[in-house]
Amino acid sequence: MHRILTMTCFIMTLFMATNSTNAEVVSIEATVKSVDAQNNKITVERKGKITELDVSKNTDISNLKAGQKITLSYHLDLETVLKIETPQDGSSSSPKIIALDELNIASPNFAPWISKDGLSIFWTRNDSIWEAQRKNVDEPFQKQSRLFEGFMPSVSEDGLYMVLCRQLEIGNKEMGRKLFFSVRDNIESDFSPPREIRELRDMGILMTPCISPDGLSLYLSCYGPADDQKGHWAVTRETRSSKWDIAKIHRILPHPNPIPATTPFVTDDGLSLLLTKRTNAAHGAFGEFIVLTRDSVKDDVFSKYEKQIEVDGELIIGRFPRYCPATHELFFSAPVSDGKGSEGIWCIRNFDLSK
Repeated sequence: MHRILTMTCFIMTLFMATNSTNAEVVSIEATVKSVDAQNNKITVERKGKITELDVSKNTDISNLKAGQKITLSYHLDLETVLKIETPQDGSSSSPKIIALDELNIASPNFAPWISKDGLSIFWTRNDSIWEAQRKNVDEPFQKQSRLFEGFMPSVSEDGLYMVLCRQLEIGNKEMGRKLFFSVRDNIESDFSPPREIRELRDMGILMTPCISPDGLSLYLSCYGPADDQKGHWAVTRETRSSKWDIAKIHRILPHPNPIPATTPFVTDDGLSLLLTKRTNAAHGAFGEFIVLTRDSVKDDVFSKYEKQIEVDGELIIGRFPRYCPATHELFFSAPVSDGKGSEGIWCIRNFDLSK
């Protein structure tokens, strides 16, 4: 009931501020906050008011981006968006590669992780994890803040649970890199000091975590020392308060792996795996981006080779590819100069992973 009243007030406010020749359909100018293409819903903002709207199944919302300005045709009786127009309609939407210079102010910067709406970014600068925000896709990231020591952050869809990599020391003994976690009560509060994911300690050297949107599946890379530990793995748990079920951990690529690949990223639907393919020694820590797929999340292994990622016929060379479907952007890290150790955050705008 509260949601219905809130939506009614929101729409009536827009209606009184909008002229329309049809009493049943009003024209609304708003800003996209988030897109739920699976359920045909969008969340929009106008004059400080935010609400979720149902969209007609005949209206394609797959190309909408968070922060985008749109004009809606909203049917008052049906309580449904019938049509969406954008200022970009008819304009070029070719992929474009840009360096996020606002983040690359001190090198190295690497391992980006983007929020579901594309408006917050987490990444590694030197030996610490940083966070920044932007108002929309056309604005630079601002309000940069250092969170704590660590590497390679990965954050759940609600922004409340983070997995990261850290060096572990027990007494005077160096245990190598392990996985830690940090939580917060809401997106306005600070993350807690990281704590080790103890049940994964005995796996070996762990890096490049990728948490699922719901926080119940974790993809990770192990670099030994034992041969049977090496590779890319997936582990699950029942709830966020449960321990990770190490007894059911499984590989997501065949072993031994025929593809020398690192920095795995699994898309929100769980069906595509992005990897950095390192086959050219001249690229050093970087490589080509490849996409593997599986038919169902019930399949343990991503067994189908899909494609390599390129723009204008040129293969992209970097590492840590991370895709944001809400904004159609592919974030990654790559050299920003010819200097040794130079690495920064890059982005491919207008990128559709499904094509």
